[in-house]
Amino acid sequence: MDPRKFDTELQERIRALLLKNKLREGAPAFPIAMQIIRQGFQSLSWKQRIAYLNEMVPILRGQGFPVGLDCD
Repeated sequence: MDPRKFDTELQERIRALLLKNKLREGAPAFPIAMQIIRQGFQSLSWKQRIAYLNEMVPILRGQGFPVGLDCD
């Protein structure tokens, strides 16, 4: 998958979570979500990517969003 397309789709999904109040400031996943919105998924360190998998993916799946796990 093209990293730019992945970032764009993921950023849109995260924005939708924020608008629905499913992800709020102070939540463990919030800083990671904001970094993805501002700088893209590729900007995450490996430690942050693991946190993404543990914290963000369940939230995204819980809202019915398909989740690509392409972590190149």
